[in-house]
Amino acid sequence: MKTLKKTNIFAFVLTVLVFSCKENKTSNVENSNDQVSVKTMARKDSKITFNSAEARTIFDRYIELRNALIESDAEKASKAAMEFDSIEGGDYGKINEVVILIGASDELESQRLLFSELTTLLEPVIKDQLAGGAIYKQYCPMAFNNDGASWLSAESVIRNPYFGSKMLNCGKITETFTE
Repeated sequence: MKTLKKTNIFAFVLTVLVFSCKENKTSNVENSNDQVSVKTMARKDSKITFNSAEARTIFDRYIELRNALIESDAEKASKAAMEFDSIEGGDYGKINEVVILIGASDELESQRLLFSELTTLLEPVIKDQLAGGAIYKQYCPMAFNNDGASWLSAESVIRNPYFGSKMLNCGKITETFTE
């Protein structure tokens, strides 16, 4: 009886995982040649405020980079990272190293892996500087061969930067940052 119960629980968890990460056929996002056109702008949600203009710029550049990865556009991601690197002020040693590497790369998968590292590095900065509004920490359990990876978003809608149009809606909100 215990074995049957464990099997049923395992089957349920597996089913939930599969359905939560399947491609959403009813998405309003335009697909063309495996590219995703993202119409999300970094300042779309003007309710998000920061304690400094520098933090606002950092978050906006992060969202631009995330959107380029959602679109699976390595060139656009590289350009977004180079813009990110031009931020004045602050001492963000490791963050600067990561954005330089993203900017120098023309390989989408390398950029996505580095973006995961960038997210980890930026999370405490963004949380510390958030003055108002909500930022969503989202997570895809299937990214990087099921190791999983997180990203930050200004909206609650899932748009996965690690898979682009292949699994655009794979993920869930794991945390909401508010002031």
